[in-house]
Amino acid sequence: MLNLTEIEQQALDAPINLSDGHARQQPTPAQSALVARLPQWFAEVRDAPFEELERRAQTAFLSALHQDRAPVTAGRVLSVYSSSVATMAVGRLLQRRSGRVALIHPTFDSIADLLRGHVDLVPIAEQVLAEGDWERAVPADVSCLYLTVPNNPTGWRLDEAALKDLARWSAERDVLLCVDTSFRGFDQRTQYDMYRVLEAADTDYVLLEDTGKLWPMLELKLGFLAISPRMERPIKKIMSEVLLSVSPLVLRLVEELSKDYAAGGMAQLHDLIDTNRRLVAETVTDLDGVTLLDPDSRVSVCRLRLSSADRSLSARRALRENGVHVLPAGQFYWADPSAGTDQVRIALARDPHVLAEALNRMSDVWAGQRQRQRMHVLD
Repeated sequence: MLNLTEIEQQALDAPINLSDGHARQQPTPAQSALVARLPQWFAEVRDAPFEELERRAQTAFLSALHQDRAPVTAGRVLSVYSSSVATMAVGRLLQRRSGRVALIHPTFDSIADLLRGHVDLVPIAEQVLAEGDWERAVPADVSCLYLTVPNNPTGWRLDEAALKDLARWSAERDVLLCVDTSFRGFDQRTQYDMYRVLEAADTDYVLLEDTGKLWPMLELKLGFLAISPRMERPIKKIMSEVLLSVSPLVLRLVEELSKDYAAGGMAQLHDLIDTNRRLVAETVTDLDGVTLLDPDSRVSVCRLRLSSADRSLSARRALRENGVHVLPAGQFYWADPSAGTDQVRIALARDPHVLAEALNRMSDVWAGQRQRQRMHVLD
């Protein structure tokens, strides 16, 4: 079975790529104006103090997401090329701790793949986490609980009250909380100040932040790794083994994109995703045997459930033959791929006319399959 990234790589040059969750819509006029300033910033940042550029970018990004208590000034937010690099560092950290790691299930398979090389993983279903009985949900030999909030691909989330309860429990049990927040920018309900909650509970934590899903900048992006005081020394040592620094030019770009996001770009982004989700919902109502899952989700992807695993596979192949690439969902269920083989995932961070054309082709594929089924019955 190919992993999800391998499948996404196959779609990079596809006529219509609805595969990866990266932002591939056209930049807004404000974003295009910022891109036009890159040559100017290139000259400016060459002689600018790196520490100041980094602090400004981190502050602008985290403030735009209302994470005002993030430990930027304390030096406990580290910049990395991407959230994947951050996940690799976290895997090495966890390898040095005793105990297994409980990982949310389902979630993007690369997280499990990156961690498996270092630790033993235990799947924790979203439904169990939603009950809030952490003592029952998390086995006693687990030393780290790894969540994705909001989750990819389901949009599942922890509200502030639940995180407070979880943080108190994790402090009492000495369980490290790792939270990947790469899709937080799409859901304002997850933009309460997580750092204020975690710092108040005095629990050990690692938060992974990511800019790559928000803005269509041709992979000019950053990840940020925010850590609690007791995690500072080991994480910084690990990061010193793999990374010197990030690009000061990208820091400058992220700073300005964050300011634009806070000044109205967030509303534009949310409108785009909402519009595209409605387009999918309207199309699905006319497709027999297809259901739009996760009606409460606000992240930039959505899932469709088909009537069977065989139909999901044949539909995905037919779509690919018609120039439309989507993801199979089985790999998100990293501990039990069979649980998602009747589903596909569609990326929504695309221009509406691109998605509309994809949905037209999808409708044609479904109509063709129904016609073949009728002919088979007649035969």
